[in-house]
Formats: sequence, C-alpha cells, structure tokens
Amino acid sequence: MTGDAITGSAVGSDRGGPDARDSNAAGSAGTATGSNSRRSLALETGRETLESGISGLRRALRRPTASDVAMLCCTLTVCIAVGTTLVGLELAALAVGAGLAAAVTTALLASRRPLVRGIGGILAVPTAVLVSSPALLAGALALTSSGVGLTAGAAVWSLVVAAFAAGLVSWERFGRGGVRRGSTGTTLAAIGVAAVAAAPIVPRADLRARAAAAVTDTVGQLWAALVTSPAPWTVVSFAGLVLVAAFLSSRALAAVPLERFVPPDRRDALATAVDAVRRGCSLSIRGTLALVIAAVGAPLAVDRLEGPTVTPADLRTELPAPVGDAVATLVTTADLRVALFALTGIALSLLVLERARRAAGRGPAVVIARLIAPIVGGALVALVLARALAGSALEAEIRTTLTTGLGGVAPPSVLEFLTSVPAFVLVAIVLILALGSLSSLLWTVTMLRVLRLLPRRGIAAALAAGSVFALAIGLAIVGRLEPAIWTAAAAFVLWDIGEYADGIRTELGRDAATMRAELVHVGGTVLSGGIVAGGTVALSRWGVTDVSITDPALAAVAVGAGLFAVVLVTWSLRG
Repeated sequence: MTGDAITGSAVGSDRGGPDARDSNAAGSAGTATGSNSRRSLALETGRETLESGISGLRRALRRPTASDVAMLCCTLTVCIAVGTTLVGLELAALAVGAGLAAAVTTALLASRRPLVRGIGGILAVPTAVLVSSPALLAGALALTSSGVGLTAGAAVWSLVVAAFAAGLVSWERFGRGGVRRGSTGTTLAAIGVAAVAAAPIVPRADLRARAAAAVTDTVGQLWAALVTSPAPWTVVSFAGLVLVAAFLSSRALAAVPLERFVPPDRRDALATAVDAVRRGCSLSIRGTLALVIAAVGAPLAVDRLEGPTVTPADLRTELPAPVGDAVATLVTTADLRVALFALTGIALSLLVLERARRAAGRGPAVVIARLIAPIVGGALVALVLARALAGSALEAEIRTTLTTGLGGVAPPSVLEFLTSVPAFVLVAIVLILALGSLSSLLWTVTMLRVLRLLPRRGIAAALAAGSVFALAIGLAIVGRLEPAIWTAAAAFVLWDIGEYADGIRTELGRDAATMRAELVHVGGTVLSGGIVAGGTVALSRWGVTDVSITDPALAAVAVGAGLFAVVLVTWSLRG
C-alpha cells in the first residue's frame, strides 16, 4: 500500500505539474491580456474623443458656400497684404493665424455637448498663447507710444479680428449667442488653469501669505486707479464704467421678472418705467461710445493734443469754459465712479442669480457638465505645459520678463510673490494671462453684437469688413492714400460677398445648387469695387497734386469719399 500510495502520489504529482504550469502560464497571459485591454480601451477612448471633436467642428462649420470660401480667401489676402505694409509680414501672418485658431476654438467651446466643450477647453490654452503674442505687442505699441505706434497696435488687433470673423463666416451661431458661449468657455478654461496654479500654493503657509498680500495690494491699486483714474485714461475709463453699468443694468431689467413682485394693477406702470430706464441705458451706451471715439480720435486729428487720449486738462482748454469744466469735473468725480461700481455689482448679481434659477429649471446635471468640461480641459493642458516648461530656460526668461515688465507698475508684494513661487505656478500664471487676451477678444465681439453695432444677419462679414476698413484708416493715417482707397473698397466688397452668402444660406439652404450664381456675384462685386477704387485713385492723382497726402484729415476725407463711391455704385448695380 505504501508503494501504491507513493506511486499514486508520484503520478498525481506528475499530473499536477503540467496543470500548475498551464495555470501559471494562463495567469500570466491573463495579466498581459488585461494590460493590453486597458491600453486598447484608452486608445479607443482617445480615438472616439478626437473623432467626436472633429465631427462637432464639422457640424459647426459644415458645407461652406462658394461665397463663404471667396470671403475667407479675400479677407486673408487683404489682411496679409495690408498687414505687411503696416506691421511687417511676420507679425501680420502671426495675427492672421491667431485669429483663425481663435475661430476654431470658439466653435468648439460654444457647442452644447460637454465632450466637445472639453476639447475646446484643451485647445483654448495653446490658442490663447498664440493670440496673446500679437495682442501683447498691440497693447504695448498703443500704451507706450502715440501716432504711428498707436496705429500699428490697432492694425495688429484689426488683423486678429478680421481673421477671426473670416474663419467663422459660415457659422450659423455667430450672431445667435455662439461667441458669447465661446467667451464663457474661455473664462471657464482660465478657472481650470487657476486651479492648477493654486494647487502648489495651498499647502504652503508662506506662499499663501504672499499670495494674499499680492492679491490685496493688486485689488487696492486697481480700485484706486479706477476711482481716481490718473491721466491719460481718465475720460476713457469713466466712459467704460458708464457703459458697463448701463449695459448690465439694461440686461438685468430685461432678465429679472420684476412684474411678479408688484400687484397686477401696477404692472403696466412698472413695465412703462422699466422701458424708460432701458431707453436711458441705451442712450447712455451710445453717448459713452461717442465719447470714447472722440477721446481716442481727437489726438490723431489735432496736432496740439498730446498723448494717446484726451485728458481732463484738454477738455478744459479745448471746450468752451462752462462745458469743458463741467465735463472734466464729471469724469473726475470719485463718488460718481463708486456709485457706478455699486450699480454694476448689483446688476451683475441679479443676472447671475436669474441665470442660476433658469439653469436649475432646465436640468442641473447637463448644465454642470457643460460648465465643468472646459475647466477640466484647460486644467489638463495647463498641467502638461506647466510641467514641461518648469525648470527650462524658457521658465527663467518668463520670470525675468515678468519681473522686469511689472517693475514700477505692480505693487512690491506682487514682484516678491513672482520671485518666490515655483516654476510650475509661474507658468500657470502666464497661461492665465494669455487666456485673458483670448477672452478679451471674444468679449469684445460679444459686446459689439449686444450693443447692436453689428447686425444679426451677416455678422461675420460685417465684422471682417469693419476690421479691414480700420486697416484702411491706418493706411490713411500713415500717409498711404492709394492703398487706403483700395483697402476701403475691399472692405465693402468683403461685406457684400459675406452678406450675399448669408442670404443664400438663409433663403435657399446649403444644399441648393448656387455655385454659378455665387461665382457671378463674387466676380461682379470684385470688378465693380476695383473699377470704383481705380477711378477714385485716378481722380485723387488728377485733383490733389499740390497737397501732401500725409495730412491725416485729407487722408481720412479721401478714404471716406472712396468708400461712399463704392457703396453708391455697388448699391446701384445690385438694384
């Protein structure tokens, strides 16, 4: 028995050996298969995410018409040609590329799908860096110099806006809140980057104290600057405060259902009073816009006015005694500015509460997902870029540039904070500033539409044409009269092509066979614009021979006359 038992045990051991080895091999294979399946799942998820983003972009910019393509190509050609004359080929190409990138990012951020908005948040950070480069140069030129420097800065910004509008010429949601949603998505992406920047600061008490001191001093300095507003931006800052307060007040009165808080017999009287207040806000907005244009344009036309804008001292000297003193006192009164700040805060709070109430009624889960998606996308890209740039030579250059550029402008606590924070936080702060430039571009376009300076239909064409016409004004200011006339004619041609494209899409749809009609219209518009611009140039050479074309007033009159001629003849040709 002992032998059989031993034999059986041996046999059992022989039988069990291969099974055990097979089991171990199967376990190893299972582990490898599990690892491969997780990798495959991650790759599949990434591929589906990319395809979803591409399909969302295609849906947003689907089937451009022939007029859309012509509008885009003509706008880019004019921008590169005029930009090369005003600011150089490299900077013009950078500005145009930044505008196109901003257009794509805006279309993604304005989507109603959280996944597509998340992809837009990912693209918002590199796009903001691209936009901030020409925007920073434009701001530096406008703030540090007058005359040609201010003209060059405005030209760079006009190039960015023109390319942005041309890139979205076939986007149906441009004038229907799309840009506003894109600007909100950019702000949310900046919040995600700010969360990444705050992560290393929160655990350290010394960094928290320095950050709190820097924020407090910065807010105090901004408050003092906006309330006292030293020259030369006193008039412009006051007009900006009035504009923001009037706009937010009008929006709050329109959004909040005030009639629910009064008895039924008083609702008609309340509605009449609200309409009167909103009309007053509208008049205030128009008045402040006229004030800003006059404050910025007067130094360009009047030689004795120095500086980038009109100052209170200029108002007292240039305007009649009672009017000039009254306007100068109005724009420098600190208590009035504080009241405008308070009104702005109240109106903004009411708008936020009303929008939150409406969002809760539509389903908070979807709203929260749309809000979180850009935050997560911006945070992920900021995390990658901050880790990649931290400790590099570029990080040291960024730190030196910030401390040097902010020296004498920012409070000492800000400089101390920037020199003490880790490189990771410093890079994230720079990304937040870059997102601010992209957000300012989108909010500027949004405000132009809200203030009804841009039409609802053909808004992209109107914005691109307006930006190109601003380039024509820049050419006229620097004394390039003939290129200014051609550029002004091109501005109207662009508007006519884009407006026709919008009409085709609205009335006939994108699937209609309109290629031949669109090409005929594009050719006729370009030909008529070229003939009128050429005739204007010929008349200017024949009639203005002894007067210098470097005179800004003469150049502006010539450009205006050329534009009026183009509008008149093209309108006549279109019947």
